[in-house]
Amino acid sequence: MTLLTLSDDQIDIWLVQPSKVTEPELLARYFSLISSAEHVRVKRYIREKDQHSALITRSFIRCVLSHYADITPNDWQFGVGFNGKPFVENAGITLEFNLSHANDLIVCSVTKRFALGIDVEYIKRSSDTYKLAPRYFAANEVAALNQFPYEQQPSRFYDFWTLKESYIKACGDGLAIPLDHFGFEIGNRENIRLTFSSQRDDCPDKWQSWLFDASCDHRLALTVKADVGQPIHLTTRYLIPLSSPDLVSLPLF
Repeated sequence: MTLLTLSDDQIDIWLVQPSKVTEPELLARYFSLISSAEHVRVKRYIREKDQHSALITRSFIRCVLSHYADITPNDWQFGVGFNGKPFVENAGITLEFNLSHANDLIVCSVTKRFALGIDVEYIKRSSDTYKLAPRYFAANEVAALNQFPYEQQPSRFYDFWTLKESYIKACGDGLAIPLDHFGFEIGNRENIRLTFSSQRDDCPDKWQSWLFDASCDHRLALTVKADVGQPIHLTTRYLIPLSSPDLVSLPLF
């Protein structure tokens, strides 16, 4: 497997569509990559579609990480933080990663030095976003959302939702953080800024965030603990596990 260089100021985003990975021999090889505990967790899913997605997810992250270190996919070891966030346990490896998946799209972000969180959401699902926003968003986010025409608000809702999910994953506190204790100001997708209530001890200048259309049906957000103004270089790749990666642009489709 060809090793990739990952500079200190670089973050790589990886994507795969499980429905595009159907070759029986390839899927059988994926089971040889994952641990016995992961094998059990995959088989716990009742629906075949969910088993398939879980198998792709676990083999995907192993193959992604093997592009950065001379470790075979089946030799990666993982721990889980108190909030359920997985991390690499292999000795001497300094890689941070985060995973997310939604409706036939799996995404992963990788970096050497930054705490980071990534979230992807399927924006065409049926949900009552008009009621959810006042319940879970900060006041400034609700006000910004209400400035859009009624018919645009469900799509715009996911701009804020994915960003909020990416922050709580990046900071490591998970859902222990009340979602109205922090908010995002979205000037445009190149001008996104965090805000905090007096109840949240954090500094907006310590975070950077990005928002993308991963596809016409998926919204993707990335948040990184890096000082505002610090250059960050993003690279986007598509990878079918055990195949060669391809550089891609978003949206995928």
